[in-house]
Amino acid sequence: MTARPAVHGRPGRDRRLVTGQGRFTDDLRFPGELHAVVVRSPHAHARVRAIDTRAARAAPGVVAVFTAADAAAAGVHALPFQWPPLGFAAGPAAAPPMHPLAADVVRHAGEPVALIVAQTAEAGADAVERVRIDYEPLEAVVDPRDALRAGARGHLLGVWELGDAAACDAAIRAARHVVRLRVTNNAVAPAPLEPRAAVGLWDPETGRYTLHAGLQAPHLARRILAEALAVGPDRVRVVVGDVGGGFGGKVTPYREDVLVLFAARRLGRPIRWCATRTEAFLGDHRGRDQDAEVTLALDADGRILALRAEVLLNVGAFPSHFGLPIATGTGHRIVNGVYHVPCVHVRLRAVLTHTPPTGPYRGAGRPEVIHRLERVLDLAALELGLDPVELRRRNLIPAGAIPYTNPAGQRYDSGDFPLILARALAAADWDGFPARRAAARARGRLRGRGVACHIDSTSGLTPTECARAVLTADGAIEVFSGTQEIGQGIQATYARLVAARLGVEPDRVHVVQGDTDRVVDGGGTYGSRSLHVGGSAVVAAAEAVLERVKTMAAARLEAAPSDVEVRGGRCRVVGTEVAVTLEELAAGSPDGRIDCAATATSPFCYPNGAYVCEVEIDPETGVIDVVRFVAVDDAGIVVNPPIVEGQVHGGVAQGIAQALWEHARYDTASGQLLAASFMEYAVPRASDLPAPTVLCDQKIPATTNALGAKGAGESGAVGAPPAVIAAVVDALREFGVTHLDMPIAPAAVWRILARKQLVNPRAAR
Repeated sequence: MTARPAVHGRPGRDRRLVTGQGRFTDDLRFPGELHAVVVRSPHAHARVRAIDTRAARAAPGVVAVFTAADAAAAGVHALPFQWPPLGFAAGPAAAPPMHPLAADVVRHAGEPVALIVAQTAEAGADAVERVRIDYEPLEAVVDPRDALRAGARGHLLGVWELGDAAACDAAIRAARHVVRLRVTNNAVAPAPLEPRAAVGLWDPETGRYTLHAGLQAPHLARRILAEALAVGPDRVRVVVGDVGGGFGGKVTPYREDVLVLFAARRLGRPIRWCATRTEAFLGDHRGRDQDAEVTLALDADGRILALRAEVLLNVGAFPSHFGLPIATGTGHRIVNGVYHVPCVHVRLRAVLTHTPPTGPYRGAGRPEVIHRLERVLDLAALELGLDPVELRRRNLIPAGAIPYTNPAGQRYDSGDFPLILARALAAADWDGFPARRAAARARGRLRGRGVACHIDSTSGLTPTECARAVLTADGAIEVFSGTQEIGQGIQATYARLVAARLGVEPDRVHVVQGDTDRVVDGGGTYGSRSLHVGGSAVVAAAEAVLERVKTMAAARLEAAPSDVEVRGGRCRVVGTEVAVTLEELAAGSPDGRIDCAATATSPFCYPNGAYVCEVEIDPETGVIDVVRFVAVDDAGIVVNPPIVEGQVHGGVAQGIAQALWEHARYDTASGQLLAASFMEYAVPRASDLPAPTVLCDQKIPATTNALGAKGAGESGAVGAPPAVIAAVVDALREFGVTHLDMPIAPAAVWRILARKQLVNPRAAR
């Protein structure tokens, strides 16, 4: 591993975005384009008896109306998904195929049933009301526990296990202390600033489809779309422009992406579609949605002996492409967190319900695992009469035990968990909390604090990435990468990495992404892989160009390559003024350019951290204010500090939001979504969030990649929820509260306090 100096700052590449000059999918315009509008089921579960589209076809401005029968006749297939995950034992229920349009049965409210193509989006929306669909409503089940009670044969998709059940049983029986806790991890929506949108084109001369969409993994999307359209991947081109956030919700294509391509071929014209915010809430993959019964066994000194978790996963109506792998192997790679846990056993039951599919959301499986572990540790500290920090210290993996192989067989290659916790406590002034609590009480407010340690496992499911670096005759450098810029600033980081190695200014580096015709292959952006996997490939390609340049310059300048230095766009013999420019070297190449490709493989990295949160509660209203938040993260070698800090800041914001506000709720009787707009789905405003103290540069390099980086894009979302919940519980502990599930609404807090007569009990009725 070679650690290089940090690359600070960020070029002004984002100025066009913050000044409204970005080009997102819905900004694109094509001659002759038509607008697609989706007809969606109003029922969560129903049989489709008949569809009458005649009135809609005759509506003003309507060009065509398509149903599942039309798509099937054209050879359009269901969207594929990864099945089965490693170690997954299939259950009695079969995974239904997710066709672009529902045919005989609809399985969640908002499922697409028909597609209207019109001259304008308004004409298409008006025609939706003219589609007559005869539904036979069926019983809808949205809670996995209710689904299993209704009968496993129709709902239990399968069971996944990790660890040694018999050894866990024995350890629990022999333990001095056994702590049990049920933990629910609420369903949340990705809710990016830019909703999903797509434009489909068909070229009859080449027989190729082109999709313009804001996706996180263009090459993966190409493979999925090709399978759904029953063509080879070379017949599909995916182009991604600016992307207004993804958070996991745009990793893979959706039904609408297939539909616009199908319609484009049928009609021979470009087809565009853009989700309304309500459509996004109805149809986008949700994240989390797990319920776990956790058992923690400890000895007389409070050291962990065993950890068991019985987990229910709400799969949704269909498995999403990555939904099952995320909830099983991906999430449980860090099953023990940062603690020495001799024995674990996890049994996860995957349950089909009548809700949209559960898929990747920032953290992708790891937040669920860390949250339940940190919550049961807090309860154990309470039952053992230990300070929660002390209990963690007794169980942290010591720095001397690194590298450490955990119960899931993963190798933690680097880290100093006790040091990170100590730095977080110091930065948060942990010892000064009693004075702050007393001051809050004097103001009539309840103050609490919480601490949580976390670890992430990054690389996603694709630990390999490729890149090309091309030096042109005009001195520009083009970098081709299979990752994807989605707002995280990776293009700026790549430009600076390449510029630093080739001795030029970053504005001479142009990063090319998001076009499967121009970039040969790539894994995309998810799982915090863009820097330590994608960046390693970019650096390898740049260094290959550097070696080629030095060799060519040495031959021209009659020197040894080792005597050539590259700086300021010139190759100079050290100690002399004899030099040649990069432009001259590229122009002198046979094809007028120096073109080098590279591939990098980076096994999983393990960014980790310790977070401290303090909250204040207004007992008159139950409103919770996060008044202090400290995030200390080990992100390895930090290449671009402002971007890394911004990533952690954003993840912390989403973690706080899940803990206190966000919840994709469904009515248990009807299966209807109860949070279909920002009126009901409470995304926080900036004024609702603290300005966290973020300390990321711990200078503990990863050993698994050339940059020493660990990937920090999801750490905040992994570590923040348990820290927030711990702080709220601490504020309410004197009233008998030991655990609260997310999200903690003010009304729930107010009712707790009303029962203790701290507020007007009459109003509590």
